[in-house]
Amino acid sequence: MGTSRAVLRRGLTFGLRAGAIPAGVCAVLWAATMVTRYLYGPGDSTLEDPALAAVAVLGSLAVGVVIGAAIGLVLAYAPLRLVASGPLRALVCFLLGGTLSSGEFVVMTEATDGGYGPIFVALLAMPVVGAVAAARSRDIAAARIGAAGRHLT
Repeated sequence: MGTSRAVLRRGLTFGLRAGAIPAGVCAVLWAATMVTRYLYGPGDSTLEDPALAAVAVLGSLAVGVVIGAAIGLVLAYAPLRLVASGPLRALVCFLLGGTLSSGEFVVMTEATDGGYGPIFVALLAMPVVGAVAAARSRDIAAARIGAAGRHLT
């Protein structure tokens, strides 16, 4: 049970880091928009609305947490044969990360009232998130892989 918790914790840590990147970008954009608004007056940006900016920042963090939790759960409770196989583990994590990052598309659609730029970037990020999840899958599953190796020797 401790091994499963360690894998889940690593998955959540990965998810927080993955979600912090778009959340940080949204927070910087919101801050820049607010500074511009106070210096030059209101503009057309939807990020001038603090509620929409909060949706962008908190929604991005939430999507990252969901991605990390799902990857952690799958790697914690999947058959050991799948977790121990690098290509299979990477494929599963790629599919999970890429699919669940579509939540960022939904967040950007809501936060920007259908702005094309952020939505396009969110779509382009889907395979990138999947690739990063696949690359980090060994680090996330390391506790379980290590425990399995100790039991075999």
